[in-house]
Amino acid sequence: MEADEHHVFFAVVGFTGHPRNISLITGVEADDFWVEGETFTEAMPEARRRENRWILSSGLSRDAGHRDHFERLLYKLHPLAERLPGLMQDYRCGIGVSRFFFMDDPRFYLPDELIAAFHELGLDVGFDQLVPSAAGGLPEMDDEILNLPDEEDL
Repeated sequence: MEADEHHVFFAVVGFTGHPRNISLITGVEADDFWVEGETFTEAMPEARRRENRWILSSGLSRDAGHRDHFERLLYKLHPLAERLPGLMQDYRCGIGVSRFFFMDDPRFYLPDELIAAFHELGLDVGFDQLVPSAAGGLPEMDDEILNLPDEEDL
C-alpha cells in the first residue's frame, strides 16, 4: 500500500503545529500525516496541502472488503478510547472513506454491532457523500443537481 493510499481511516484535520503533536496527545504514531504547505507530489510541485492532517488508517489493501476495513480501524482505535473525547473536543476529526475506494459490488453491509462499537467511541459512521465544510454545514447545492431524474426515469 502506498503511503497516501488510505481506504478507511480516522483523521484529525485543520490543527496548527506539526502532526507529531497529535501523536504525542494520542500516544499512537500516525500511519500518515500531511503538513500544510507541503506538495502533494513532485509531478505538480505547485499543488500544496491546505491543512495539517493526522491519519490512522485501516492499513488494509484496496481489495479488502468494507467490513474488514472498518473492523481493522476499530481495532486500531481502541487504544485511543480514553483520549478520543478530548481529541474530538479540541480538534476536527472523524472517520473517512476514500473517494476512490470501490468494489465490484457497491452494495455492502456493516452489522449494527460494528456501527455501535464506533458510536461507543463517540464516532459517527455515515455514508453521506456530501462533505461538511470547514465552517460547518453542508456545501450549497445547485437545484439542478438536487432535482436529477431517477435512473429508471431516463
